[in-house]
Amino acid sequence: MANETEKTPPSGKKKRLLLALAGVSVLVLAGAGYAVYSGMLDVKKLFAPAPPPAVKMSEKAIFHPLGKFVISIPGDDVQHYMMMELALVSHDPRVPKESDELEPVIRNALMQYFANRQYDQVRKDIQNLEPLQQALKGKILETVKRYGYQLSLDEVLLTKVVVQ
Repeated sequence: MANETEKTPPSGKKKRLLLALAGVSVLVLAGAGYAVYSGMLDVKKLFAPAPPPAVKMSEKAIFHPLGKFVISIPGDDVQHYMMMELALVSHDPRVPKESDELEPVIRNALMQYFANRQYDQVRKDIQNLEPLQQALKGKILETVKRYGYQLSLDEVLLTKVVVQ
């Protein structure tokens, strides 16, 4: 009975099977090592997170209105105020949420754009809205990018402008 607890050495077939498995394991490890060393296998890509799925753009334009903006405009003798409402236009379905999160940055971009404008210049600008809308779009995108974000805008539409 004492002999039953002793381990029996592997038989000849088992030894050959173990040696074959060890040999195959060594060959696989050597091949993988060579592939990594030679650059054929990029280990960083193996463990990198999967890229996010591509965003499916909307076929129709998405209009996202922003709240009212009130900006003071210096004049010759008196301070003027401009109230405007605008909408962002995009085919990217993420824009409404992103623009809500970036609203302080968008407001700042508008403040920066109008900071050095005089009352007469603003009155002249709103007579021809297309160049003004393009300039506002550029300023918004530039300011958002400076903060490390990207916003996919097709257009900026001025929907209401009042200058007093």
